[in-house]
Parts: sequence; C-alpha cells; structure tokens
Amino acid sequence: MSVNDFRNQILSSSEEKIVGVNKRDLIDKILARYSSKFVIYRELLQNSDDAESKSVQIKFETEMNTDKIIRILFKNNGFPFRSEDWERLIKIAEGNPDKKKIGVFGVGFYSLFTVCEDPFVSSGGQGMALYWRENNLYTKQGERESADDWTTFLFDMREPIELPDVQEFARFLVNSLGFTENLQEITVHFNDKLVIQLSKKIQGPKFTMEIAPEFNRLSSHELFYLASVDFRDVQLNIERLLVPDTCTGKFNQISPSTIFLNIASGNLDVRADYEFSAEMKRITKKELPRETTIQMIYTKFDEQNSSGDCVSPVFKDLFPYPEQGRVHIGFSTHQTTGCCFHLSARVIPTVQRESIDLLDMTLAEYNSEILCLAGTLCRILYENEMIKINRRIVNTQSLEWLEECAARALTHFTFNTTTPNEQVGEITESQFFNCSEEKLTILSTTGILPISDVRIPNLEMLGFIKTVPLVPTIIFEQCKTFFKKAQSMKLIRELNVLDVLIELENREFSENEMFELLKWLISYLSKGNIIDTSNFERFMEVARIGNDFRPLKTIRCFLNPEIIPSSVDVPDYVLSYTISKNLKSQDLIKWFKWSELSLVDWARFISNKPNLETDPTFVKKVYEILAGNFNKFSIDDKSLLRQLFEQKKCIPTKFGMKIPNEAYFEGVNLFPDLPTINFQKSSNVKDLMELFGVRKIVEINLIIDRLTNHDDCDYMQLIKYLASKSNDLKQNEKNMLKSRSIWPKYNQGSQKIQHFVISDLHIPLELHRDLGLPVVDWKVRWVRNTPEEKFLIELGIQQYPTITKILELAAPTTYSDIRYKALRYFINNFDRKYYRNYYAAEINVAFLPCLHDNYAKPLECFINPECTVMSFKVINRGLQHQVGKLGVRQNPNRKELLSKLLQNLPRDEINAEKIFGYLSSRQADFNHSDWNKLATFDFIPIRNQSNEIFFTRPCKCFFKFQDELKDHFLQIDFGKKANRFLQSCGVKDEPSSIEYAELLVKSSHELWQLIGVEKYLNILRKIANGFSNFGNMASKIGLVLQMKHAPILVAITNKNREINSEMRETNNCRLGTAKEIYINDDKIYQGIFNPLTAPEEDNLEIFYKKLGCKSLYDSVKEASIPKGSIRVTDKSKKFQEIIIERASLYYFKYPLNDIKSDDEWLKKLKVREIDYIETSYTLGNIKKTRNNNTSILRDDNKMDSWALYITSNSTTLDISKHIARNIYKSHGWKHIFAVNTLLISSLLDLKEMGYPVDVLLQQVNGKR
Repeated sequence: MSVNDFRNQILSSSEEKIVGVNKRDLIDKILARYSSKFVIYRELLQNSDDAESKSVQIKFETEMNTDKIIRILFKNNGFPFRSEDWERLIKIAEGNPDKKKIGVFGVGFYSLFTVCEDPFVSSGGQGMALYWRENNLYTKQGERESADDWTTFLFDMREPIELPDVQEFARFLVNSLGFTENLQEITVHFNDKLVIQLSKKIQGPKFTMEIAPEFNRLSSHELFYLASVDFRDVQLNIERLLVPDTCTGKFNQISPSTIFLNIASGNLDVRADYEFSAEMKRITKKELPRETTIQMIYTKFDEQNSSGDCVSPVFKDLFPYPEQGRVHIGFSTHQTTGCCFHLSARVIPTVQRESIDLLDMTLAEYNSEILCLAGTLCRILYENEMIKINRRIVNTQSLEWLEECAARALTHFTFNTTTPNEQVGEITESQFFNCSEEKLTILSTTGILPISDVRIPNLEMLGFIKTVPLVPTIIFEQCKTFFKKAQSMKLIRELNVLDVLIELENREFSENEMFELLKWLISYLSKGNIIDTSNFERFMEVARIGNDFRPLKTIRCFLNPEIIPSSVDVPDYVLSYTISKNLKSQDLIKWFKWSELSLVDWARFISNKPNLETDPTFVKKVYEILAGNFNKFSIDDKSLLRQLFEQKKCIPTKFGMKIPNEAYFEGVNLFPDLPTINFQKSSNVKDLMELFGVRKIVEINLIIDRLTNHDDCDYMQLIKYLASKSNDLKQNEKNMLKSRSIWPKYNQGSQKIQHFVISDLHIPLELHRDLGLPVVDWKVRWVRNTPEEKFLIELGIQQYPTITKILELAAPTTYSDIRYKALRYFINNFDRKYYRNYYAAEINVAFLPCLHDNYAKPLECFINPECTVMSFKVINRGLQHQVGKLGVRQNPNRKELLSKLLQNLPRDEINAEKIFGYLSSRQADFNHSDWNKLATFDFIPIRNQSNEIFFTRPCKCFFKFQDELKDHFLQIDFGKKANRFLQSCGVKDEPSSIEYAELLVKSSHELWQLIGVEKYLNILRKIANGFSNFGNMASKIGLVLQMKHAPILVAITNKNREINSEMRETNNCRLGTAKEIYINDDKIYQGIFNPLTAPEEDNLEIFYKKLGCKSLYDSVKEASIPKGSIRVTDKSKKFQEIIIERASLYYFKYPLNDIKSDDEWLKKLKVREIDYIETSYTLGNIKKTRNNNTSILRDDNKMDSWALYITSNSTTLDISKHIARNIYKSHGWKHIFAVNTLLISSLLDLKEMGYPVDVLLQQVNGKR
C-alpha cells in the first residue's frame, strides 16, 4: 500500500480529534516576542491610526517615591470598538480583514503580554478584562455606566520597569507620527506631568504632478500602475519636551522645534488577475485593494543645510541624509531603502513586521512590484528636481549653489546596498534607471543634459576643456559613489581623447590652454596609453594656437633659452616659449618628435633678416649668441654658417658694413687703409669672425705681387712675416704660395735670380749641394727648427731627396762618386726617411750592385750565393747584411725556381746534381701544386747507350729494382741530397703495381723465362697488393681487361702437359689466363680432375677471382646415387649421436657470414649406412664417375630432409669433408680438419682445446 492510499484510508475511517493549543506558550513564545524596542507603542499607535484617531495620550504611573513604572494607560480618540472588534480581540491571529488597514487590534495586540499579565481594554462604554488561568487565557466583558470618547488600554506591569528615556521615546514618537495617515497629536505624561507634546499639521492642498510620457508607469509584471503623483508638505512640532536632570531629579524644558517634510505620494492602481488575488487572500486573509499608495518622505533639496543646522535631535530619524532611509509599513522597519528617502508603503511584512517578506513567492511578487514602482517614483522625483534646477540656471547668480542642490539631489537618489535584504535596493535601483525611455539627466557645466552626453572630469584636462559638458567638480566630489556605479553601468564615461578632439575642433586654444593640453597629453602617453596614428594625426591638425590659427602639425622645434634667448625672433615652426617653458624637452622629443631649435637652423632663419646688413646693433646681438655657443658647432655646422654669412655685408668695420672677406682683424696693421672689424670686445667674436673669413693677414696676391715684380723686395723679411702669420693663412692662400714660381734658387756665381715652385727646391744643406740638388737661395746660415724653416717645409720645400731622385742618383748612369754617396745616403737614411714610401716591387731602377759587375732591381737579385748555380743575380758581399730592408730576398721564391729550372734545364749529370741539390734545400718552399707540375715535366737528364742526353719526367725513372728489369725501366742516382728532391718530384724506389702489370701484359713469357717462378710470383703478389689495397689498378679499366685475357697468371698442376707456343710447364707451374685457372676450393674435385689452379695464398686467390678465375667447387656438377640397402647400423648411430650432440660446437667462433647451414640443419641430418655410393662429376666437357664411401644427399620424399650416407669403409676424414662442404661456405683443409677434430676427440679433450662443452658433460654424466 502506498503512503497516499494509507493516508486516504485513515481519513475515511478513523476517529478525528481536535488539535490542542497551549495558549500561554503560544502568546509568550510567538505573539509577544516582537523584537524591536517600543514595539507595544508601535502596535497601539498603528491600530490607533487605523481607527482614524486624531490624538493619542500615553501615561506612565510610577510607585510612590520611585521612577519604576507600575501601570501604563494608552488612549486614542478613534472610532470605538465594534462588536466584531471585540470578537477579533479574543481570537488569536485574526487580524483586521479591512483591505485598506494594516491592523486594528489583531495579532499586534498580544504584544502587551510582553510586560503584563492581565490587560484591560475600554471603548465605547464597554470593557474587557483578559486574565490567565493556568495555560488558558480567559476574558470577562461588561458595560460602563457612562461612555467617553476615548479607547483606553490599561496594563499593569508584571514587574516594575524603568521610565523610557524622554528624548529617545520622543524621537520614536516623532518618527511614528511622521508616517501616520490620521494621527495628528501625541502627548506623554509621567504621572500627572506632561513631558512630551507632539503635533502634525498638513500644509495646504495636495499638488498633483503631470507625469512625462517617456515614463513607463507599469510595474515589471504589470501588477500595479502608477496612476498619479501628488505632493504635500507636512509640519511637525515639538511643543513641549521636558528632559529630567539625572543629578537634581528636576525636569529641564527643551525649546520648541518645528520641521517641514515633503511627502510625494504615488497612487497605484492594482491590476492583479483573479488567481493572484485569490492566493493573496488565502495568505493575508484580506481582499486586495483596488488601489494603494506609496509615499516618499524627504526634505527639500535646497533647504537641507539651512534647516538641518538648527533642528532638534528628536527629528534625527526623519533626516536620513546622507544615510539610507527606512521602509515604513505603517511604522519604521529595519529594512533600508538604499537611497536617502523614507519609503512608506502597504507592503506585506514578515511576522515580526521588521522587514519585507520576499521569501514567499506570491508575497515576494506583490512586494517586488510595489518596490518596482517605488523606483519609478524616485526617478520622477529626481527628474522633477532637475527640471527645477534647469529653470533656475538662467536667473541665478550663484551656479555653485545650484551645483550644491544638484549634488544633494543626486546623492539622495544614489542607491547603496540595502539591509537586511539586498533585493529591496536592487529592485528599486533597477527600475530607477530603466523606467524611462530617456537617459537620466544631470547638471553639467553646460546645463541639464542626458548623462550619456556628459563626461566625468579629468583633473589634468580641466585647464583646456571648456565646451565639452562635464560633471561639475562639486557634484563629482559629493557623488563619487553614484558616478563610479554609473561608469560600471556604462551610463557615463570619463573624458577621453575623442572628447579632446571635439574640443579642439570647436575652437582655438590660448597659449596657456595649449600648455595645459600638451601637459595632459604627455602625462597620458607616459602612463602607457596609446593613441592610434589616425587620431594622433587628427590631433596635430586640429590643435590650433591663438588668433593665427597655427596647427600643431606645423611645429617642428622648441626653444632652449640657454642657447637662444626667448627675446629674439624665431621661425614660425618653433613652439612658443610661453608654452614650452614648463614642459620637459625629452617629452617633446619623445612624444611629438620635435627637436630643439638648433643654432644652425636659427642662424639660417636670422641670416635672411634685412637688418642683418644694415643694423650693427642687431648684428652684434646675433653674433653674441653665435659666438657664445661656437664650441658647440660641428664641422658641418661651421661650414654651413660660413656659407650663410660669407657673401653678406654683415661685418661692422671702421669703414662700414663689409663682406667678411673684405674685413681684417684689428691687429692687421701692415697697411693703414685696411677695414678692420669694429666690436666692443673683438676677442669674444674672434673664432666666429675667423670662420666667416675675416682676414688675419694681408691678402696673399698682394704679397705675391711684391715677391715677383719688385726686384728690391726683401723676400727674406717677407718670408719671416709670412712665417709669423702661418697659422692665420687660409689653405687656398698657402696653396697659392706652394704652386707659384716665386721662390729664388741658389746659383753659384750667377747674379740673375731664378724663381721656382717651392717643391722643386731643397733646403740649403751642403750634402744637397754635393749631390747637385737645387736649393733655395738663402743669404745667411741655415738654422734648423726656426719658424722660417717650418713655414717653408709646410709649403713643400724638400728636406731631403725624394726616393725617385736618390735612386736615380744611385744608378750606374751617374758619376761613381755621386752614385756611391747617393747609395750610402739612401741606405743610411732608409728607416728614417724612405721606409714609408718605399715599395720594392715598384722600383724600376737597377741601383743595387751585384757580383760580376751587374746591377739589379731589389726583386731581381738575392743574398744567398748558392742560387748562382741556377744563374740568379747575387748582391755584392759588402751589402749582404744591409739590403734585406730594401726588399732583397735571401733566395728566389718557388715560382722563380720552377721557372728558372724549366727554362734552363741541367746541362749534364754534374750540373743536374748541383741544381737538384740546391733545390733539395729549398723543397720546403714548394706546395702540392708545384710537385704535381714537376711530376709532369721532362727535366731529369738521362744518358743513353749512345752517350746522348735526353730528358725524362720523374714518374718514368726509379732509384732501384731487380737487375733483370733494367732493360724495362730507367734507373737514376744523382747523390743523396739531389735524390731527396727528385723523390719529392715523384721518382720512386721501384715500379708500382700498375707498372708491373703493364710489363706483364706486354712481356709475361719473356719475364717468366728470365726471372723464374718465385720472382714472378713476387711480382704477382705486388700487383695483387696494389689491386686490393689502393684501388688504383682497379680504376685502370683498360689495363684490367688486358690482364683478364693475357696469360700472365701462374697456374699449378700435378701432371705434365705438352709444351706448346702458348704455355709451357716449369716445375708443375705454368702461365695461363684467368679463364683457364680455377680457385682450388674443393680437394675432392681437385683430386678428381687435377685442373689448373691458383696458388693457395689468400691474397693471390682474391686477385685471381677479380680477374675472373672461377671457383672449382661452383664449377663442378655432382650427382650421387646410393647403392645397396639403406640401413641404420651401430656405426651410423654413433656418428649421428656425435653430430647431433656436438651440433653447436661446429659454429664456435665461426664468422656468421661464412655459414651455409646452421646447427638446426645439423640436428636434422640423418646418418645411414649403405654398400657404396655411385657419383658422377662434370667439369666443363669432362665427366668422370667414382664409387665413394661417403656423401650427403637430400631425401627424395622431403625437401628439407638430408641424409649422410656412409659405408663400412668410410673414414672420419671422408665424413668431415662432406659435412664441411654442406655447413660452411669455405671448406678448405682447415675447415675439414676442424670438423674432423670435433668428430674424433673426447669432450674432455675438446674442453682443453677451449670449446664450451660443460653443458654436454653434465648431460653425459646425468645419463650415467
């Protein structure tokens, strides 16, 4: 049975019982446990307001002479209790069913039981007493003789309690009074003393506000519709407030106080469907009203400060600003609103009535919809305030006051996290921003605008942003929380580059604003921000300075006043110093690619000023700047400066403005009519004037004219003058002095003066005269190191003979005494005077004396006298130790030696021995290419039988070989030293394998007869070694073909054969071709056929195979037939056991590449005995038949089965031959003997020989 069926069974058949209730516990634990302070008065005040009371009186009665409360009377003058009210009073949890009321003596009444046991209620002439009997609550009701207009609650304290704090209690009552609908007065008595008197007065009629069409009046789920919004003002008064003095016990009168509140009421139409209404009735026990009201309580934004300064602390809770307001459900709850307004609404609270119920799904929807339109009401109030501010902007004189008002309004509507339930603020705030089609408006620096059109200010931009709407500083500073949230919601953004561009496009900037702009941009870029190229170019184009509308893109430079004063004219492309003076140069360079205005660029600009050639004062100011920075100019800069000024009349002189080249320095006084410069301190501009071309000496053409055209001119005095001014002469002037024929030559005994170019003359030394050199005419003794000498040397006078001249004097064409002096002078002064300009290869004068009265150039003679054997020139012995520095070499180089040898071949053997001996001492100089060249030349003299000399190359002759071969090869010997050189050239001790092979191909039979078998075999062995080791012979394809077909190979036979013209026998050996000879790799076949075979040497066998000799084993075809009965005998068993047992030993240390069949093949080999074996052998055309004792044959029935057939006469050697032939690729005697040893030796003997037989021994011992 399911649980559901079980439940139905019980409901249909079982006896029912009513649920009991412990009323005391119910009231004490639940109904009387409201958590807030003054909860009793809150509930009674709420019910009084619902009963439309105008006045409430509260009286605290105390014990005699104490401050302890023993009784409280609470009275209101609302409508009296009706019969249904009395009925609800005695029914727990049955509240007021009136859909417009919050209570009227329902559940809240039972809060009285928190302080009393037996409350009493009197109303309309009737009374009811409530009292406990055990755990049940009972009532008694009766009538009063005379009725009054007051409903009274009397409750005696369970235990005496303290009097409430007067100010705190008054604050609670004021807060409650502010949100009541009907209640207008509250008085509080301590016994008979009136301590608190409060009143409320509605100011004037309601004002209904027109709601703009852009507002969405429906709640999010269309449960409520905002029908209208109206306003009214409320006045709250504290008419009497007595505060007890704790020290004296007396009461102090507090001054009366008044506040004014604004109440905005949103009148909501309820549009709930039937299902939702029914569910609400089930939960709340009330019908949903057709309309309801939400109220926002606040003070005027422009009165907040003035009223707040003098207001009583009792009114504190009615002024939440700048804290959050509270939600009031009749009276204040713990729930905050999120903004600086109190919200009064008929939302459904939790049981404790301290917060809004957002847990129950239906109640949550109902409450959320009311909160939603509370957000709409907030937005309407805010936008209404912005409209008021906008109207005042035109007429107000104080924008700051309006900004304060706007800031306060915005602060009131800045939503923060609500407590205890965050959803309340989230719902309200979301609707606040989303209820209108229009963007939220705020006050900006240009008026009221949508928030999206306004920018959050950037402090760094305030100096230049004037037209872009900004959030005023006052508003931004006071509303940072709002703008931070608005930024996160992307409602507003901070000023950025695009805004700057808009500002720039709308107007020109003053210089101060441009400074602020550049300062901001530098800071912006320095922080790592990036402006894309197109925007930066746009920025530079639209940023314009002052009235001349110059865009920044035209700026290229900025001014450094330490170099160029800010007071002078500068080009238009230079940024105004007013702007740049407070900016860092490195920033202007880095971010704008501007450079500091250079002196050169400034000079280029200033040089085009007209007053440069007319105004000496202006010019002197310019030169003062340039001269002060002269050392900062580069060479190129100075060159440019000179070009700018040298053709302008810009030099002030005592005869007016002159071109620099026409002006002279002050010290030039050679002629009195020279125009000298006119400066206050000419030393300050000396370098600059010199650069421009101002003259330091008299014009050189004038001096030249005096030297050449005036015979009476004292040229020595003129030379001294020029020497003293040498540093001041320009290069072109010095060039004129160098190139003109104005210098007198010394002529002994002649009176006529001859003039020469200075470079054609020498200084007047005695040696120069002895050598016949032209010297300058000098009337007095020549003194070294004087200014005159230095000046003439600078102009180019020869201090000593040139290298060309001195070598010309040392050549054999001059007189011997001059030639000797010239050579000695040249050698002695070579290191000091000629070394740098001396190149031995370029000397074309044969000035060096050699042996045998010859003269030679430096590279045509040598120091080593031994090279004379090859007809080289050798320097005289007296100069051998001095001419090395002149490029004379010790010996000829390798090229010269080769050339000389091949052009002048040795005359005879003696001459050859000397030449080759000398070349042997020089062979370390030769390289590989030289040796290859010598190897191919015919330069070695050979004397033939006719005593005639002919020449051969090194590869055609040898130092030694067998005497019998002297008719076939050339032999030489020029002595030990000479032979070393020839050996390096390629002469070998004996012929090579190739040369021997060529000899055999041509003369094998002749050589066979001449030298005999053993010497012939030695030659073959040499050829075989050359063939296998180096491969040189293998590369001689033609020679190898000849060797294959020629009878050059020694063949061995055991029978005599006829001697014919082609081959002959010599001691069982003869010559044969490769085709006729076999490799003897099978002793059985060799014994049967006795063919021509190769000598049994490994090297020769390999050589024979490469020439084409065939394997005898591969060449013989064999066919065997077993005869007689095939049987297993003791002998066959014995051999089969031994073969299988020792199968692995046959391969011990045997190379893998020479194995034909492995040990598995051996283990499968069967051994059988027969009578005999008939075997036929075929070699070429020769066929022979034999009866054998042993053979290994394939089983006809099985392709992979083999049998070893033996006879009674078979020996182990016979068996070994056949086994070796089948398991090894090579099967010579050593292989046969190895197999035979394994067949006949004991295991112990084999172990002694080193075979691994330990396992076999263990197996044998195990069998025993």
